[in-house]
Amino acid sequence: MASERPAGNKAGKLWIMIGLLIAVFGVGMTFMTNTMNAKKIDTMTEQCEKDGGEAIVSKEKNFLSTNYSFKCQ
Repeated sequence: MASERPAGNKAGKLWIMIGLLIAVFGVGMTFMTNTMNAKKIDTMTEQCEKDGGEAIVSKEKNFLSTNYSFKCQ
C-alpha cells in the first residue's frame, strides 16, 4: 500500500516557487537600495563641495551590498 500525501507533489513545487520569488525580491531590493545609497552619497558630496569642504568617501563592496563611509572636511 502506497502512502500518498493529500497534496501530492504539487505542494513541494509551490514552496519552491514561493522561495524563488522571495529570493528574487530580496536581490532586487538589495540592488535598489544600493542604487539609492549611491545617489545619496553623490548628493552629499555635491553639497559638501558647495559648502567649500572636501568630501572623503570610503566604499566597501561586499557580495551583494556596498557599505559607504562619508566625511566632509
